[in-house]
Amino acid sequence: MKNHNPSDGVEVFGEAAVQDLTSELQSHLDGLNNDQLEEETIALRREMDALSTRFSLNVAEVERRGIPQATHRLSATGWLARFCLLTRNEATGTVKAARALNHMPLVRAKALTGEIPYRSVRFLAHARDRHPVEFVDQERMFTDTAAHLSPGELWRVINAWEQRIDYEQSLDDVRALDRLRSFSISPIGNGLYDLRGTLTTEAAHVVSTAIEALVNPANIDAADNRTPAQMRHDALVDTCHFFLDHNSDTATSGGEKPHITVTVPYETLSGGSRELGELDGNPVDPELIRKWACDAGIVRIVTDGDSQPLDIGRRVRTATSGIRRAVEFRDGGCVWPGCDAPASWCDVHHIVHWADGGETSADNSELLCRRHHTDTHDGKPRPED
Repeated sequence: MKNHNPSDGVEVFGEAAVQDLTSELQSHLDGLNNDQLEEETIALRREMDALSTRFSLNVAEVERRGIPQATHRLSATGWLARFCLLTRNEATGTVKAARALNHMPLVRAKALTGEIPYRSVRFLAHARDRHPVEFVDQERMFTDTAAHLSPGELWRVINAWEQRIDYEQSLDDVRALDRLRSFSISPIGNGLYDLRGTLTTEAAHVVSTAIEALVNPANIDAADNRTPAQMRHDALVDTCHFFLDHNSDTATSGGEKPHITVTVPYETLSGGSRELGELDGNPVDPELIRKWACDAGIVRIVTDGDSQPLDIGRRVRTATSGIRRAVEFRDGGCVWPGCDAPASWCDVHHIVHWADGGETSADNSELLCRRHHTDTHDGKPRPED
């Protein structure tokens, strides 16, 4: 097989593109009026879909000639993953679409002009594979429909068609999807974690509704400079916080509510040291630990120089449910001027920190939403009422 250079291929804007494609493209765009820019963008999208269909047909021919197996001892899917840098999922879908296109002449004709989005082509290939006999009679209908509907709308049409053909199979398919649900959190280094999961339709609606309620613009401070992704991250954490803070039936471990263990020098907790704390082997901002300590119990563990426990003391501070109820009743929500976050979104903050000698009482406590709780521990001044 010939080695291909990424720069090989069709010239986009002539020789100048090889030297400075970005400059040439910007110059081209600057010369378009709004109508021309809109028309060209739509045309480019159709060209991309048409090229994707051509690519699939090439893949079908590559597989028909046996090139992956004979030359590289690979399947067509493996060949795509290796030489075209597709993910296994993308490669599998491309191979299935490639095989089906040669049996869908009407779909293929419109897909080659970009009239049918390539994502829709893959949906139609899936439908044809599942019901090849029935699909033949409906290909013209699907071809015309796919040219006017979005891929998502077409998928719903296909689902309804499949239910009419074989309801029991459709029901089994829906139930099979439930077994694919998953969720995992894995460390990726540098104190960060990767969250991955596959949600069922019901779960996706539940999670999305909960998170969107917290990131709704009506509930966000206009001065909030977090990105939407950061807001969703914080909303997920807030939702879990709410469950742990308000569920008296939470499963216990060793007689205690679920807890995390943070290793921190006492001097750091009291503000007398700049040494970082540690959580799961990762460094933790001292002010974040001081914020956690506002609304958490603390257990003293004295260790020697080799981190061997010498003495484990009793829990020496805890925010009781009675104190929280009293503070919630008094404050009603976050006390930061201009913030209307409800009490359920808030932590109980020690006005005089416990590590500085402040007592755990309603008089020495106030409600702060998590954003303004963090701002307080970061030393940010509160605006004037």
